[in-house]
Amino acid sequence: MEQQELRDWEHRCIQEEPPFCQAACPIHVDVRALTRFLAAGDMAGARAVLERTMPLPGVLGLICDHPCEASCRRGDVEESIHIGELERACALYTKAKGRLLPLPSRGKRVAVVGGGLSALTVAWDMGRKGYAVSLFSDEPGGTLLDLPEERLPREALSTELERLKMLRVTLQPGLPLEAATLKRLAEEHDAVYVGFDERTPPDATALGLETEQDGTPKLEPLSLATSMPGVFAGGVQPLGPLSPIGLAAQGRKAAVSMDRLVQVVSMTASREKEGPCATRLFTSIEGVQRKPAVPTAESAGYLPEEAAAEASRCLQCECMECVKVCAYLERYKGYPRKYAREIYNNLSVIHGLRQANKLINSCSYCGLCETVCPNDFFMADLCAQARAEMVKTKKMPLSAHDFALRDLEFNTSEAASLLLDARGTDESGQLGTCAYLFFPGCQLSGASPDHVQRTLAHLREKLAGGVGVMLHCCGAPAKWAARQDLFDPQLARVREAWEKLGKPKLILACPTCGATFRDHLSDVPTIPLWEVLLETGLPEGAAALDKVHALHDPCTARDQPRFLDSVRELLTRLAAPIEELALSRERTLCCGYGGLMEAANPDMGREFALRRAGQSERDYLAYCAMCRDSLSRGGKRVTHLLDLIFPESPDAVQPASSEPYVRKGPGTADRHENRARLKRALLAQAGKETPQMEPWETLELEMEPEVRLAVDQRRILTEDVKQTIHAAQASGRALAQEGGNRLMASHRPAAVTYWVEYEPLGDNRFRVHRAWCHRMRVLGPKG
Repeated sequence: MEQQELRDWEHRCIQEEPPFCQAACPIHVDVRALTRFLAAGDMAGARAVLERTMPLPGVLGLICDHPCEASCRRGDVEESIHIGELERACALYTKAKGRLLPLPSRGKRVAVVGGGLSALTVAWDMGRKGYAVSLFSDEPGGTLLDLPEERLPREALSTELERLKMLRVTLQPGLPLEAATLKRLAEEHDAVYVGFDERTPPDATALGLETEQDGTPKLEPLSLATSMPGVFAGGVQPLGPLSPIGLAAQGRKAAVSMDRLVQVVSMTASREKEGPCATRLFTSIEGVQRKPAVPTAESAGYLPEEAAAEASRCLQCECMECVKVCAYLERYKGYPRKYAREIYNNLSVIHGLRQANKLINSCSYCGLCETVCPNDFFMADLCAQARAEMVKTKKMPLSAHDFALRDLEFNTSEAASLLLDARGTDESGQLGTCAYLFFPGCQLSGASPDHVQRTLAHLREKLAGGVGVMLHCCGAPAKWAARQDLFDPQLARVREAWEKLGKPKLILACPTCGATFRDHLSDVPTIPLWEVLLETGLPEGAAALDKVHALHDPCTARDQPRFLDSVRELLTRLAAPIEELALSRERTLCCGYGGLMEAANPDMGREFALRRAGQSERDYLAYCAMCRDSLSRGGKRVTHLLDLIFPESPDAVQPASSEPYVRKGPGTADRHENRARLKRALLAQAGKETPQMEPWETLELEMEPEVRLAVDQRRILTEDVKQTIHAAQASGRALAQEGGNRLMASHRPAAVTYWVEYEPLGDNRFRVHRAWCHRMRVLGPKG
């Protein structure tokens, strides 16, 4: 990832955009932090916030005219927060701590003519930047001295003037305001500022400055430079209202320009956010509780406890819309902009630990973040780019997606993949054309093979033109793993089958297949199974639910309205009462399988499933096999839509596996066995010869429930165990337990070594006591 790409990703996330009040403030006081400290009763912390941004905070905090209040998001619900009164309370009841610490001396001198607020701001800012400042004024304070004592106590002004001295600001008597004087100051100093917010403003013409028609100095709007080189001015009406915060903003703008002049850098670059500016931040006010403004007991303003109460009304504006609904984004304690930086840094690591690998590989690619984000930030795109780069540079951990890719390999292998035309002819014969091709998808085939057979039989009975069937995978796991080399062949295989059967319409039971074919085989026509069932009518015996169920939509269906709508219409015809979850349809949550989350981060996948299952006390209804099995892992009762359509099917038994990625429920065959059995069953129905079983497939295994659970959690399939035992029995290479019947053997068919502790029971039966696996190779001694 190039640095500009990182910047583009960062820009898409608006979480770090300033809140509305801060953006509206001419000097960008961090009101959000101010109210946070005040609400916690931390007046000193609040004062520190003012000190960071405000010039002369002991004065400006008392008199600020708070234009920020008009932009307060609380104001969209009720009365805005009284920010000005909060600043005043902070200034009244706190004192600045410690000395002001300017930057090291720059060896440069600036002159400030005038004692008004704009001039004092220039002196304050330039002093903090390390300049030696000479402030020429007979009346430090200027028009501030016209404010009544109760609004601006003179003691407060005196205190801040004394603090100016800490910043290398020297207070000197006023000078004759004439052109010669100003020219001399410009020659003797590196920059000069003239403030016009005085009780008696200077005459710009007498100073030798070019003027506007109203007699005010003609200024360059962005830099406040006058017609005299090196001289800047402010405190004039054309630049904005002569309010306290407006005058401070003019002084600050001039100070920035003077600093840039001295440093010989651009006077105009990157200044678009000076003064009040726009913000892209989004803050939802949905569900915000009303909280009336706090009245003041004292005429001088809020007491500390009143300020705390008023500050607690602040919404602490931020976006975080995606984090609010996504356990994955919440887990890593950040937000997309922060994650983009972490991923960029992770990809830049040449040697050492890559801390963000799990972050990159745990995204479910569900798309909810993009749906709820006001700026359409799609975390899946960022993670997909990172995964692709990791694969390309060989930095992807082998273990991240190994199980999922092995699963894909099996689903598309000779053992599980199948293509039959409407007559039952396979590819060994001459395939006929079909009007339809039923594509159930790998997860339904692996979890509920009987449902696949019953659905196919119904479609063949009801649809004219013939219905073929294809057992295969759409390739989504390879796409999610950024393995384009494995993804493209699956698409090519589907296209080849489609063309062999005369380009039929694909009937899809799986929305993931629907999304994959829509995006990568757009010329292949598809239709959701549920839409077809609406056309054909439901099979005899289809049953309604006995009570209200909460309907769960798969995340890959969120942008496929044909799936969303046809399921609901089908349930209406079934008279099946449902509850729409708070997050459903386009805003549905992932079950924890998508994007290979379950493969790369099983704990996260489990958390997703349990969180989704906990969003309603009702039993759930799903129409994705993987969603059904994932959501049921915590004991939640979940019914598949096909359970209603084919209630007599043995697959309608409630699943309860804690490892749904491997098997549907305890005691049932794992997904690989089911897919292989489904292929054999369909071939047998077509009168075809079924594939001959491998010798290891004839082994019968017995496992206690706790052993089965441990094996599943380690992502070890029945075939892995059987192959290990068969290899040991055939070769005689096994470790024997002394004085017992148990044997221990290992087998390394590819990149993973499997170990099994087992006990022969006779008649090709074996009891499995333990099984585990690892990737390291155990080498013998060097000879």
